[in-house]
Amino acid sequence: MAIDFRLQKYEEAVESFSKVLKLNPFSLDAYIGRGNAYLEYGHSKGTRQALKDFLTAVHINPVCIKARLCLGYSLQALGKFQKAWTQFSAAIHCDPSCHNAYDGRAIVCLQMGDIFAAFQDTNAALKITTNAELLTNRGVINQFMGYLNCAMHDYQQAITKDPSYALAYFNAANVYFLNKQFSQANDYYTKAIELDPQNESAFLNRAITNTLLRNFEEAKTDFEKAISLSPLSAAIYFNKANLYSMLQQYEQAEEDISKALSIQPYDALLYKLRADIRGKMGLIKEAIADYKKAISIQELINSN
Repeated sequence: MAIDFRLQKYEEAVESFSKVLKLNPFSLDAYIGRGNAYLEYGHSKGTRQALKDFLTAVHINPVCIKARLCLGYSLQALGKFQKAWTQFSAAIHCDPSCHNAYDGRAIVCLQMGDIFAAFQDTNAALKITTNAELLTNRGVINQFMGYLNCAMHDYQQAITKDPSYALAYFNAANVYFLNKQFSQANDYYTKAIELDPQNESAFLNRAITNTLLRNFEEAKTDFEKAISLSPLSAAIYFNKANLYSMLQQYEQAEEDISKALSIQPYDALLYKLRADIRGKMGLIKEAIADYKKAISIQELINSN
């Protein structure tokens, strides 16, 4: 069964755990294992099936920390943040030394907008154990609160703790970018990409950074790589269009911004950029139509 799970044969894993449950309807490990396999299906139906299994496990043993955590994560995945918070809190009550419960509750607090509570829970987790993930999470919270120096300190601590933790480099790069330290941002995005070459956000952000550094060929390459990883991201096409507009390559810019609009058709900013580009191309009628569309969308947003 464990081999099935490691090989990501999740349907087979579900069948295997189901066979165990027929033999032993009170097997906590089987309910938790099957629930985790359901979660890997990657859709809401699987998550709801997982929720049932984790809930059953909690009913069998209300003080099972693993079951509480899994139930909390699945509720969080379904957007039921308050219920997830309750499960993580119950896990903390059962075992005050469970850093994963504090971390899970911190993330839910952040999702509910309670930043200070998230900060407190992350600090509580860090008192129990110190790892790169927790330090990076605290950095994100500090960044949310506007404490960029504290955030950078956390990210650098995370990198020291685990030099292979890509997210710490990525988040540190974002802080450098916000501080307009573009060369440093570029270096850290590069390191993040080396460690996690599937991170399209790192390629996109490095492309924007390269644009600001006037490394235009490198920026073009990064945009293409980001598109290959995430072909339905309007943000990538928007920023790519900005680059080509700046280079006065308006036909390519118009093609990219039109692609962005095909993905995200009700965005006033996208219409505004295409209007600007079309105006520079001499397509006055089309540019005016885009400006009018941008205004109507913005008015609709403001009225709501």
